[in-house]
Amino acid sequence: MHNTKFTKSRLANAVSGAMLCTALSLPGVLLPLTAHAQQPSQQPAQQSAQHFEVPAGDLGNALSRFAADSGVVIYFDASLTQGKQTRGLSGDYNVEGGLRALLSGSGLSLVKEADGSYRLVERPDDVDLALLRVEADWMQETAYGPVQGIAATRSATGTKTDTPIIETPQSISIVSSEEFQNYGARNFTEALSYTPGISRQEGADRSTESLRVRGFTVDRSYRDGSKYQANLYDGQQELYGLERLEVLKGPSSILYGVASPGGMLNAVSKRPTIEPLREVNIEAGSFDRRQISADFSDALDEDGVWSYRLTMLHRDSNTFIDHVPDDRTYIAPALKWQPNEDTSLTLLSEYQRDQTAYVYGLPTSGTILPNPNGQIPRERFTGEPGYDEYDNERYSIGYLFEHDLSNSLHLRHSLRTFRSDRDFPQMGLGQSIDQRIYARSAQDRRDASSGLTSDTSLQYDWEAGNTTNTSLIGIDYIRQRHETERYNRTAPPLDLFDPVYGSGELGDRVPFAWSSKQRSEQVGLYAQNQMKIADKWVLMLGGRQDWTESEYSPYFGPTEWTRSTNNAFTGRVGGVYLADNGLAPFISYSQSFEPTSGTDRNGNRFEPTRGEQYELGVRFQPDGWDTMLTATAYELTQENVSVTDPVNTSFQTQIGEVRSRGVELEAKTAIGPNTNLVAAYAYTDARTTKSSPVTPDQVGKRTANTPYNQFSLWGDYRFGDFGLPGLKVGVGVRYVGPTRATWLEGEVPSFTLVDTRVSYETGSWVYALNATNLTDKTYIESCTYGCYYGEPRSIVGSVSYQW
Repeated sequence: MHNTKFTKSRLANAVSGAMLCTALSLPGVLLPLTAHAQQPSQQPAQQSAQHFEVPAGDLGNALSRFAADSGVVIYFDASLTQGKQTRGLSGDYNVEGGLRALLSGSGLSLVKEADGSYRLVERPDDVDLALLRVEADWMQETAYGPVQGIAATRSATGTKTDTPIIETPQSISIVSSEEFQNYGARNFTEALSYTPGISRQEGADRSTESLRVRGFTVDRSYRDGSKYQANLYDGQQELYGLERLEVLKGPSSILYGVASPGGMLNAVSKRPTIEPLREVNIEAGSFDRRQISADFSDALDEDGVWSYRLTMLHRDSNTFIDHVPDDRTYIAPALKWQPNEDTSLTLLSEYQRDQTAYVYGLPTSGTILPNPNGQIPRERFTGEPGYDEYDNERYSIGYLFEHDLSNSLHLRHSLRTFRSDRDFPQMGLGQSIDQRIYARSAQDRRDASSGLTSDTSLQYDWEAGNTTNTSLIGIDYIRQRHETERYNRTAPPLDLFDPVYGSGELGDRVPFAWSSKQRSEQVGLYAQNQMKIADKWVLMLGGRQDWTESEYSPYFGPTEWTRSTNNAFTGRVGGVYLADNGLAPFISYSQSFEPTSGTDRNGNRFEPTRGEQYELGVRFQPDGWDTMLTATAYELTQENVSVTDPVNTSFQTQIGEVRSRGVELEAKTAIGPNTNLVAAYAYTDARTTKSSPVTPDQVGKRTANTPYNQFSLWGDYRFGDFGLPGLKVGVGVRYVGPTRATWLEGEVPSFTLVDTRVSYETGSWVYALNATNLTDKTYIESCTYGCYYGEPRSIVGSVSYQW
């Protein structure tokens, strides 16, 4: 009976389409294109993808064919399509994505009516972009493209497959490129400032992407699922080159091998599109900031087999700290080859040069603690102008290959190589006898890093009884090198309250013992199965075996490599229940490992640290709503932590343990057509639970730079109800509770910041004004080797032109 109904429906569609084709030649007639009178209750089917084959040619005929195959209603004046051609369709689309592709380059647009039908209209040259942006929502969201709306629905970071987030039994937070713009973000830390459970490690730093996630340091960033740096100081990724930034929270070694127990950061690159994309932006603002950027993408041939993308940026800027620039040049060419719907090869490349300086930090006295001389100014530079710099050049090239061997068997392979070279001379502060004039030391430093990553996987989709399964097996490989050449030098002291630079000569260069050569390799075999039972239950089970090898040699003197090897098995198990109303409670257990260098008093090499997490949560994503609400509770433990050996205090032993317990709430929702809301709260209790008997005071001590409480709220409103659909105003507030310093005694006070953005869109133009820390609050963001002031008020104006 099911097959008979399906056949009749297809036959009815074809007959209706053929009848309507005849009428298309009659101008001035408003035509309804439909297979049958679809009721609003049937509209949710329009959001699911189906396969379409619509030949290139006359646009009117193509719309008729599409309406017949999809069953939607399209009203239009036939004269609008006369003489217009389309590239056609071949592939899987949801209804709105298919319509958008058919209309590409036609100068026409569609308006969706309340009953679910569509009306074809001309697109005036000065039409407001707020109306055109609806077309972007027509594309079926994938894990590898832009987020459609405010709440992402799919991700591959948590599974290495294109999976609905609501079916993933582990916390994932996703920030879209539109949110980068809303928040005025310049780096990962600022982009994630409205994401729960994430705190900054080193204040106003332009050279690293070191964060704390759920109380643990996360300083390894990934790009498109592959490791993207060999060393912490390999540089920050440029946000303008990204579609989205994703944080998988908790252990992730099942997918990525060596990983922090806190989680991992994965950035998704902008990729070529067959729809024309042309954008130029100019920015200017506080601290002499001047920036120009551009993004271009299009098909290179009529069939869309070849397409390209070119993303570029150049910035010339100072920062709020004296003598510290923030200059960058960035270019990212990409090329895609897709000869058919089963095969694609995407080449991604990138060049980036950063010119800034490492900000060492300031003493606690005069920042978080009293100083008889007063408060140290937040713009104070502790280095030497003309000496301190961070001049980093980074290169990357790689490819993403996908091939469908059949409807159920899919092959993926990615390969990327990267290199980073930098000059990194810097000054460090020493002691002071009067809390005013501080000793300094200088270090000449040059670093070079490189790496190669490869990941090959086979995905098999299959059914058994009332279950559908996605099985994944794969092997990945990482090879990386890092060299650091350092020389210590004496330097003149500096008065932090009345600095006089250039007051003395630097001493002779003395080779520093930390200069080294390091190389490492990692091979991992992984397997995973995602089982959906009766479209209600999702069970996930995975395991991975890793083999790692690392070698170390002093930079100076004879090259003598010290070699260490480790292997580890890690796993994950989880489940989700999918309720009809959009609720999805989930539970999971996951593991991680990280190799540790060094030996104990008996000469035995240290074992890797081990992480494990128990997580319980619930998501809410009602059908048809641009909404994702998430609540989670977790317990996360790291074992084999090195602490002082009670038998011989000159050595360490692995009897330490750190535990983090917490609750996180996150909400992203569109309220009506004009309002978006992003809210987040995190309670994080991270502390040492086991230490050495010689350091009993460490037990119970809180993890540094991790607040108990964080809260953030962002809302924006488009004034469409008041006849100003181009005007959009957004306001956000961020609260970060008090934290403990890392190496210095003292508490970093809490702070609350306000951000805002005002934008106006008219035709192809977008005018915007971003203000971060609107009230210009002076605050300390974190304390590690030194204390770091947070960014003061920054106002940046921008003009964008899209065509």
